[in-house]
Amino acid sequence: MEGMTFENILLDGFDQLSSVYTEKSSTKTFKIAPELNLSYCDIKASIKFGDYTKQKSEIQKHILPPQLTPQRLAKFYGASNSCWVLEDFHKIKGVDRIKTSQLMKVFMDMSEEFENLKIIALGAVGTARQVIEYDVEMNNRVAEIFIPYMKPQEIENIINTGEKLLNIIFSKDVKAKIIKYSCGLPAICHQLCLNICFNKKINETVKSKVSINLDDLDEAISKFVEEKSDTLKADFDKSIKVINGVKINIPKIILENCLELNKDEFSHLEIFNRIKNNSINESNFTKSLSELCLPIRSEILIYDENSNLYRFNNLFLKAYAYLRLKEEIIKNENAELENKNLKETNIIKKLLDIIENDIYYQIEDDDSFIIEEI
Repeated sequence: MEGMTFENILLDGFDQLSSVYTEKSSTKTFKIAPELNLSYCDIKASIKFGDYTKQKSEIQKHILPPQLTPQRLAKFYGASNSCWVLEDFHKIKGVDRIKTSQLMKVFMDMSEEFENLKIIALGAVGTARQVIEYDVEMNNRVAEIFIPYMKPQEIENIINTGEKLLNIIFSKDVKAKIIKYSCGLPAICHQLCLNICFNKKINETVKSKVSINLDDLDEAISKFVEEKSDTLKADFDKSIKVINGVKINIPKIILENCLELNKDEFSHLEIFNRIKNNSINESNFTKSLSELCLPIRSEILIYDENSNLYRFNNLFLKAYAYLRLKEEIIKNENAELENKNLKETNIIKKLLDIIENDIYYQIEDDDSFIIEEI
């Protein structure tokens, strides 16, 4: 979770072993040395006493028992033949992330005694180094596994699996659109398919085969976009927010030019060369571009260290940014009626039209954007 300290992480890892060291089951496929069981219980009792002490004295800081060290925690995991999975590791910040990366070194060294001992850190960034910020001595101790966006066939396999398990059938057109809208992200595919099932009241495997058509998909997409609209709006507003009094909104100008490029990926130089504003120097441009890839600006862009290119985080956010920028232009031209049409239900159709047809282009002698009618 956001804001977890190194001590919190150690305690969480310790707590997760509770069922292994306290459960008495004859079905266990491994045996834990009695002395480790006693040691685990002693530390657990110490933690409970520390919590009690904290409550009595109203001290906010968690009292970490001195017996619970990274080495001892590694031994607990090794003896129980377990690995430790740290989800959303990128949320750990600063010195606590560095300490946790050094904890991995302890686990790696202990793996000489326990062959299967390991830590698996999952993080939503481009490279393993960005996830754990490890130092030079960790180079030979970390295995980096890059997980790319899913290919169309992989997304389709998700749908095919659901068809077989639920006894339903998606038309070819529906599958093609779900694959397109998923943008390589399985979460979007799962959500669209789930919305379809909810709308069709399919809660379990049906006896008679049910067909899924484009109307069913339209309802599912409308529900998806409506549920995400507040998030999309918040993310976009955060990405272009500047302090009061700033005359030039550099992040907003960068996003406009990214859209004008009409490309899936774009370089630092390509974006900068498009900006025709002498008031924006390269230093300020680079700073703002980097910020657009960070949580402080909703991570609306993603930077790929391998290709040295940037891209939008997802196509729904890209399309929403496009619509909002278009809306600003209409406001400036005082075209209130057309501006009204960009809202409510019509925004859903336009959002999907943009994604499906990749309609991003620049009008000659004009800095505005247009949406081609389908």
